Amino acid sequence: MGVFTSESELVSPVSAAKLFKAIVIDAANVFPKALPNLIKSAETIEGDGGPGTIKKLTLAEGLGFVKHQVDAIDTENYVYNYSVIEGSALSETLEKISYEYKLVGSGDGGSIVKCMSKYYTKGDEKLAEEFVKAAKERSAAFTKAIQDFILANPHYN
Repeated sequence: MGVFTSESELVSPVSAAKLFKAIVIDAANVFPKALPNLIKSAETIEGDGGPGTIKKLTLAEGLGFVKHQVDAIDTENYVYNYSVIEGSALSETLEKISYEYKLVGSGDGGSIVKCMSKYYTKGDEKLAEEFVKAAKERSAAFTKAIQDFILANPHYN
């Protein structure tokens, strides 16, 4: 098994607390509203939200589903780690993908979203640089959609 790591940062005008709540705590409510063309539903299928919890995203028609397992959550420091363990996000070459998110305040009321992605390949499989680049772009677009939802709904807190 090979492990390929990628890091990224995204600056957001939304506070770390509010963005963390939308992405982690209130995902079942926010994801389908913020990404209606991608996510049909989000649900916890096992656990209480802490480490070991299994969550499922049912994607739009024809896109399948994604299951992920919570690896760590720190609601005080806005840290969320999870691993994609099943579903259409995993190709024949990927065993799992682990994400480590940390949201920090940016001093102007906004936040910086720091993400480390680890791609675990099966056997001696390699990942193309284009794949990692596209995955980074999808992650940034996902976070921006959640951010845009919050900004468009000022009463969301």
